[in-house]
Amino acid sequence: MRTYRLIIRRHNRLLGHFESSTPWSREAVEDIVARLGTDDGYQLELLVADDERRLLESSPEGIRVLSIEYRFKTVALGT
Repeated sequence: MRTYRLIIRRHNRLLGHFESSTPWSREAVEDIVARLGTDDGYQLELLVADDERRLLESSPEGIRVLSIEYRFKTVALGT
């Protein structure tokens, strides 16, 4: 399962991002892209996580994941 991040700008102003790790992540991103057209001033950038970095804690109770930092790379929209 892939993690996607869609960065959303309008008139060169960052509005935020949408991030999804669900089994239907790609479909969710495509749905949002279809609704935010360039005619309305939106600029969209799609990133996909191709690696991750995890911070772990080891204790007598076992190993626990404290945080996950995704490493994203840019991919073309519509591919």
